[in-house]
Amino acid sequence: MQHEWAVLEPTTLTERVYDVLRARIIEGDWGSGNFLREKEISGKLGVSRTPVREALARLAADGFLERIPHRGFKIPHNSANDLLDLYPILAALEVLAAAEGFKEMGKERLDALRSINESYRAAYALQDPKEGVRLNNQFHNLLTVDCTNPKLSQMILSLQAEVFRLECWALVNIHCWDVSIREHEELLNAIESSDYNEALKILEKNRSMTVHDFSNFTEKETD
Repeated sequence: MQHEWAVLEPTTLTERVYDVLRARIIEGDWGSGNFLREKEISGKLGVSRTPVREALARLAADGFLERIPHRGFKIPHNSANDLLDLYPILAALEVLAAAEGFKEMGKERLDALRSINESYRAAYALQDPKEGVRLNNQFHNLLTVDCTNPKLSQMILSLQAEVFRLECWALVNIHCWDVSIREHEELLNAIESSDYNEALKILEKNRSMTVHDFSNFTEKETD
């Protein structure tokens, strides 16, 4: 689905152009292999080409685009193997952040996470894969948002965004969502009971299950 372009005000333009383009890439507005045209984007956003050029370069540095010499920037070709490479790294970083953040999590945050998980359950009932992927990503994002290590938080957010983009492309096996939803509930119950070691084990198990699912996806892709 194509979204309307919003004309940007001339303040912190590179950052804002970056955010707009990154969101569109994550949502899958451009297919794999499509080139992003600097002139076209600057016209759509109502900004000069300089902040667009800088934003595209940053997106390439962050892994969201591929820089092709003398041709520009394009959406990378997706592969299930990319997810398999990213998941163990993301899982390890989330557990590291959660080891600190779970102990500080209050009732308001737990309630917000439960609300997201209930919406996730509703998406499962409606057989809406893309919404389910978005909500699962939102759940994991909120789990680690209280991490006090800014470098670690930045790494997690970047990886979560890239995983989300690839999951939207692959559209996770909907038959496994019920397991994920149940594990989310068990995770929140463990945090509420102050059983933080058990909560960390459940989080690690939850991410490991996803790795297993995508291993199966890879096998199907190569058949």
